[in-house]
Amino acid sequence: MKRLATILIAIFCVLGIQAQYHRHQILKVYNWDEYIGKGVIEKFEKWYKEVTGNTIKVEYVTYDYPEKYFEQMLKGEIDADVFCPPEYLVERMMKHDFLNPIDTSFVKEGIPNWTKGTSPFIDSLLQHIGETQGVNALDYTVGYLWGNTGVLINTKYVKPEEVFSWGFLLNPKYRGKVIMKDSFSDLYNILINYAFYEEVKMGATNRNLLATYLTNRNIAIVEDLLERARPQMKSFDVDDDKRLMANGSNWMSVTWNGDAKWAIDEAGDKVDLQYIVPKEGSECWMDCWTIPACSKNIEAASYWINFMCRPDIALLCMEETGYSSAIATPEILKAVTNDSIKETIDLSYFFGPTATAVHVDSVMYPDKSTIDRCSYLRDSGDRQEVLREIWEKIKETRVTNYWHLAIIGCVVLAIIITCIIILHRLNKKKTTTKG
Repeated sequence: MKRLATILIAIFCVLGIQAQYHRHQILKVYNWDEYIGKGVIEKFEKWYKEVTGNTIKVEYVTYDYPEKYFEQMLKGEIDADVFCPPEYLVERMMKHDFLNPIDTSFVKEGIPNWTKGTSPFIDSLLQHIGETQGVNALDYTVGYLWGNTGVLINTKYVKPEEVFSWGFLLNPKYRGKVIMKDSFSDLYNILINYAFYEEVKMGATNRNLLATYLTNRNIAIVEDLLERARPQMKSFDVDDDKRLMANGSNWMSVTWNGDAKWAIDEAGDKVDLQYIVPKEGSECWMDCWTIPACSKNIEAASYWINFMCRPDIALLCMEETGYSSAIATPEILKAVTNDSIKETIDLSYFFGPTATAVHVDSVMYPDKSTIDRCSYLRDSGDRQEVLREIWEKIKETRVTNYWHLAIIGCVVLAIIITCIIILHRLNKKKTTTKG
């Protein structure tokens, strides 16, 4: 009911905006839910007016599943000016020739090109995707926020050493205790890395090959692991898992590092939460700003993307979401450095050769050794529907909760024993009376 009310309010707001402004004065931005800094939209509208002299109104739409909105764009059912998909969906957009280039002509007006502040690490990943499609990716997309997938544990119930391997997902000890991110693309990479860990160690294959080539054999291996892991899965969620962990009542969650960071900060000293990337590795992902082919306001969309790369704006988004920005300017490095943290991390892969020993939160910025154990999400292509069907089947599988049955059984047994004792006493009383 709450979600329905939110949707209805959003619809009425959109209708009100469209009645008040012409289409060229509206910027339709589609982004993940809870994925932007406080006040950023209002700051953009004000800045845009200052630098162009024109009024702009941001129509901001959020989602949990970007694939659904991309399909609607392809069908012409919606028009978005700015879209923030994960990198594998950017690759799919390239395949469909569904991207407009980012217009950087604003530099002629003396506006800095803040998109040049992105990390070489992020740029190289996007360029690799672009090369596979024969395009210069950086002409069409810019990194926004990025992270990895691991497991967030409540140390009251789970010790860190118990989850150093993804094998914990198959352990009946954690039956009904694992909250899962409702994102099969992430889970596929995790499980394929787990299945081929020994082969990767021997150099017979590598994680990125496993992520790129979705063979029938590999899909079957992952499906089997999912079926074996299903009893351990308590629920499937995109946004609320971080809150469920922060309240201290849940054991663990397979989640994104930014949500783990949010939960750790929210829990404070009340709950001891720890985030771990198991030894078999995981996957790195990034969300990117794009201008879809259906955009009706390419100029304002380009201004938006540039504005979101401004260091102070990037920091606002990091503070609100818990995720790391793709921006790697000196301002960002200075802001994330925390000398009260004793350990240092080699972040030269992200910030450059001078950042070999940085005092920084390891949840937000994993060290190079962790990055080296990660693969990168790729478009599943014609296997997309197969993977989707597998995931839906797994989620719909009902799991018997034996703990509940055991408790019910004990209660029933206690009732039976109590009845027997009462009847025995009544019979004994009757016998005594007759005597």
